[in-house]
Amino acid sequence: MRNPLGSLFRRSPFENTFKHAITVAQCGPLFVKAVDAYFKGDRTQFELLKAEIRDLEAEADRIKRNIRGHLPSSILMPVDKSVFFSFLREADKVIDCIKNSLYWMSYCDLVLPEAIQRDCVVLAKEAGDYLGFLPELVLRAHTFFKTRTEKDRDAVKEIIREIRFREKESDDLEKTIFIRLCAEESIPPRIYFLSIRLVETMGDIADHLENAADMMRAMIAR
Repeated sequence: MRNPLGSLFRRSPFENTFKHAITVAQCGPLFVKAVDAYFKGDRTQFELLKAEIRDLEAEADRIKRNIRGHLPSSILMPVDKSVFFSFLREADKVIDCIKNSLYWMSYCDLVLPEAIQRDCVVLAKEAGDYLGFLPELVLRAHTFFKTRTEKDRDAVKEIIREIRFREKESDDLEKTIFIRLCAEESIPPRIYFLSIRLVETMGDIADHLENAADMMRAMIAR
């Protein structure tokens, strides 16, 4: 006889959420290398890295669909499902923005002053460096949901604070690049438009990571 309670206690969806977070984080170093290769004129390396990130984005989508497809309404979870899905959506948008940034760069050669090129590489590095917080955030949260101790809750909150701090740094750099782009009258209109869209999309990486952190903060709230 089938146990009706069996469907209520399945393997935690946070296990696959951790796999999704790792996949997103793997894009960080590749993204930095791709942006650096682009502004150094190495389009071959850029295209190879763009293809690698595209494959990781497809894998992240597969994991996300798997999580959603294996989370029936009857399953018991330690958090509100709508907030959990919002967290997953925001984490997935991080990798979407990385992929979209590279596509904006591939539409044409963005010939920009060296100072702006350097700032774009730094902005990519700001995002790429702290994507590693995402798997740690999920892992720490998973631990908290099992232990419910204040110590483990504080560990999650500390990561969230660090993500918010890094997002502010990224936002400040994004504004600096905008100011430099607006001040550079020699940039052709098409290049200017694509550059603005590129910087906005790169800035969205940090925004969506912060949004994911905010959703996690809601999940661990007492």
